[in-house]
Amino acid sequence: MTINGTYETVDCEGVDVRYADHLDGGGSDFGRAYVPFVASRFGKVPRLLEWCCGPAFIGFSLLGAGLCEKLELSDVNEEAVLAARATVAANGLDDRVSVFHSDCFDKVPADSEWDLIVGNPPHMNVTTAPAEDVETFRRIKPELVYADKDWEIHERFYDQVGVRLAPGGSVLLQECWAASDPEVFRPMIAASGLEIAGVFPCEAPHELFYFLWVRAAA
Repeated sequence: MTINGTYETVDCEGVDVRYADHLDGGGSDFGRAYVPFVASRFGKVPRLLEWCCGPAFIGFSLLGAGLCEKLELSDVNEEAVLAARATVAANGLDDRVSVFHSDCFDKVPADSEWDLIVGNPPHMNVTTAPAEDVETFRRIKPELVYADKDWEIHERFYDQVGVRLAPGGSVLLQECWAASDPEVFRPMIAASGLEIAGVFPCEAPHELFYFLWVRAAA
């Protein structure tokens, strides 16, 4: 890693990603499991969104690996959005990448739809998580990175995402076994006319995490 202006820089499949440590929710580490998984399960898709993108380690890695034609990024944190836009500018990706400062889909064009939506959202329901776990994260990261009180962020996402999927499109979120079970999300997914297509543990050294694959109900 090197310092480039006010950002650190890390190579993600040939894309030099700009970031700051406090913006990294794990995408630079366990988020790298996305590339082999998407390659084996989905292959290359025309249009991909990384939701809750942060500095967008996942999205830029998938683009760099040739697994999407167009990449769109969305985050509620303006600081993360600025970092992602710095990466776009530094790598000359203006024609292939768009970045939205948006709370869920609020500021994303209404006609946007994607073949695959990925993301590393906040993993912890701070209402029910052990107090010591919440305090540990509070000391090292901003709440925007880890906290999803009563799963409100996930519920809002699943409520809105169905109409954002292209025909045959999928959602693939990375979740944490220590913070949730896939069954926690099943009711909100079903309420939105979607279904869980599969749950896949991440391979070593990222066994603490799993992929939750969701698509339109058959």
